[in-house]
Amino acid sequence: MAKFTIVGTGAWGTALANVLLDNNNFVQMYGIDDKELQDLKNQKNTKYFGNLKLSQIPLVTNKIDDIINFAPNYLILAVPSVYIQSSLESIIYKLKNKPIVINVAKGFNPNTNDLWSKTLKKIIKKRASGYATLIGPSFAVEVFNRNYTVVNVISTSRKISTKVAKSFTNKYFKCVTIKDEIGAEIIGTMKNIMAIALGIAYEQHISINTRAAMLAQAVKEISIVINLYGGSINSLYNFCGIGDIFLTCTDEKSRNFSFGKSIAKNGLKKTLENMKSKTVEGYVATKIAYKMLKNNLKNTPLVSELYKVLYKNYKVNDFVEKIIKKII
Repeated sequence: MAKFTIVGTGAWGTALANVLLDNNNFVQMYGIDDKELQDLKNQKNTKYFGNLKLSQIPLVTNKIDDIINFAPNYLILAVPSVYIQSSLESIIYKLKNKPIVINVAKGFNPNTNDLWSKTLKKIIKKRASGYATLIGPSFAVEVFNRNYTVVNVISTSRKISTKVAKSFTNKYFKCVTIKDEIGAEIIGTMKNIMAIALGIAYEQHISINTRAAMLAQAVKEISIVINLYGGSINSLYNFCGIGDIFLTCTDEKSRNFSFGKSIAKNGLKKTLENMKSKTVEGYVATKIAYKMLKNNLKNTPLVSELYKVLYKNYKVNDFVEKIIKKII
């Protein structure tokens, strides 16, 4: 048994807490939402899972001093990407022990337009005993309901990834280790962008031919970014690759996919108003990806056309038609 501190009391943090509790680990959850914290003390998180109960009651706190006293073996970052850096800095500098840091959030660092792992590794240097990322095709509610799920644990250290995978793996939740941090993180970020675009396409077109073409183009554009950053194209064939792309880009439980469908149905302005309280990682990531791909936009029409819709007030009426014309 190991000690885990999960930073974030949202759906994914709670679902992962339940996996770890099922495996009889010691789990502490840190957050700032009083309603969620009180729910967790009652073995629930009603905002996301109704009256379903966690297998055990986790330790719950809103105080960093409690994390320091708990001295976790693992520190899990399960907050939206915009809060990753500040959350980590507020804790890691004060910890006396050196935990393994596990990031489960996706996105580009908006300050550097680069992968979050580069920023986080600089912060934890000499303050942690390792770094890993946990990503793959996994809706929180299905993990909480103990549906069979397979994800990837990514680390440049096989020893670290194996250790993390062993802590999470059980009869319904399996972790497969890979080493390609760059490719996996690119996919984890880009698939959220593609999910918005695919949501628009799915709302506008019921043709499976059209939908398949858009999904294939999404994979093609993700591969371009992987190559651009020097990742391994083989990661596309893993669970964090085609598995997560399919899940995020085709199902309404995906916030990004639902966001795209809403844009096609209700327009951008109304959609943004309705989504204020929800995190849509692909929205900010699109702006960053557009800047990154300024020399490759002719090869990435999904990114370029989506950027125009989200940030240039372009109409979505002929969204798919514009992309089809630009596919090469």
